[in-house]
Amino acid sequence: MADKEFFSIKEVADILKLKPYILRYWEKEFAILKPRRNRVGRRYYSKKDIDIVRTIKHVLYDQGFTIAGAKKKLATVSEEPEQLSLPLRERMKVLKEIREIRDDLKKISEMIKT
Repeated sequence: MADKEFFSIKEVADILKLKPYILRYWEKEFAILKPRRNRVGRRYYSKKDIDIVRTIKHVLYDQGFTIAGAKKKLATVSEEPEQLSLPLRERMKVLKEIREIRDDLKKISEMIKT
């Protein structure tokens, strides 16, 4: 992504390989997605907005959720906005690493007990 602060709907659509009408629809469906608008009403997406769109796309397209299911899933994320600072793939990697560390610690704990 360029070192820009805000991106037009066309730029975001091109970056994420989506159609602009999909972004407009998701904006209506997902309360968490609120790009800024200028005086004439054009949408401008911040990098955080783009991460939110990327997360919505992943939940809908990759994980196979319906719009209703994605809303429920993303409602838990919106309650914890600091999670949005990392893209979903990276959060999933971190969670996997945490689980592996937890499993290793359990094994070590069992070894110490015996």
